[in-house]
Amino acid sequence: MEDAFIFRIADKNMPKNMERSPNALSESACQHETFQNDSQYSLNRILSSIFIFSLVGVALYAFATLASDRQQTFHAFSLFPLWHLGLVLSLVTVGWFIRGWRFHYYLMKVEETVPFIYANMTFLAGFALTGTPGKVGEAMKGVFLKRDYGVSVTRVVGIVVVERLMDLFAVLLLGSFSLMIFEGWRNLFLALAGVVIASGIFLCMENIYRPVLEWMSRLPIVSWIALKVLRILVSAKDLMKPRIFIVGLFVSVIAWGMESVSLYIVMKGFELPGSLSEANFVYCFSTILGAISMLPGGIGGTEAAMIALFNYLGISYSNGLPAVLLIRVCTLWYAIAVGVLLSVYLLCSKKAGLNSRSTP
Repeated sequence: MEDAFIFRIADKNMPKNMERSPNALSESACQHETFQNDSQYSLNRILSSIFIFSLVGVALYAFATLASDRQQTFHAFSLFPLWHLGLVLSLVTVGWFIRGWRFHYYLMKVEETVPFIYANMTFLAGFALTGTPGKVGEAMKGVFLKRDYGVSVTRVVGIVVVERLMDLFAVLLLGSFSLMIFEGWRNLFLALAGVVIASGIFLCMENIYRPVLEWMSRLPIVSWIALKVLRILVSAKDLMKPRIFIVGLFVSVIAWGMESVSLYIVMKGFELPGSLSEANFVYCFSTILGAISMLPGGIGGTEAAMIALFNYLGISYSNGLPAVLLIRVCTLWYAIAVGVLLSVYLLCSKKAGLNSRSTP
């Protein structure tokens, strides 16, 4: 639903022909004014999505807490060192900026000229809709790039597809280093890895999906969505070239490695047993499972996988729950909060990048 919303807003507010005409500046101004009139509607959609997702999260975490020793959980939080929390948030934040650089790198590779700072702001603003199935709502950053720099929304969605693939490839690679420790989980991990790898291979096989989607584009009911999907897949495939792939994967490994280390720091803060290698597998496996489940934000699936893996390490439900809740607050809910703030800022911004262009 978020993708349809993105395309509808973008198509409604941006010119179909980006060539400049004698009346281009006035047309851009009118379209920017229309976007500003619709910004409250956009903001309402974002906030309503966040509100519903937050209610689900609060209910889930409340139920999980009630099912444990509540006093023990609250006591564990009261003893958690604040400097550990600061270190975790710092690592997570640095990881975001590294991935933001990757987003700007992808924009350059598809020959879109967007300032580095603005690209990072839109990247972080996309976190507002992290709580959508497969994080597809993060493609909302395409709305801002379309408005201010004329970047095709389908092209941005293609970049988001590649970002998700690179993130999954990265956690697979990281998790594989610790796979021997969790022999009982090896087959399931390899099965999930197979799904991710197959998705990446399919993306590169344009000769298979293009004829099917072109045939579907001739059908009256699904023609629009078939063409959109084809453009997205072709745009994403262009970013799967060997050199671009290696750069994107390297950046993803560093960023997600920081989050794996963050879980280890959280475990040490709660005085839980476990090595860095074990914490790495717990985080990577639960992240993959949460992503493939297509649950909004992976909520429920990610937490359940972490608790199950902690139990495999001999950590009881009551002892492991505080660590699970805290790492999810630092990696999921912190991201959503930052995304909402930047989304509000960009939606309310009076600047229109197209209006500032001097190209005739």
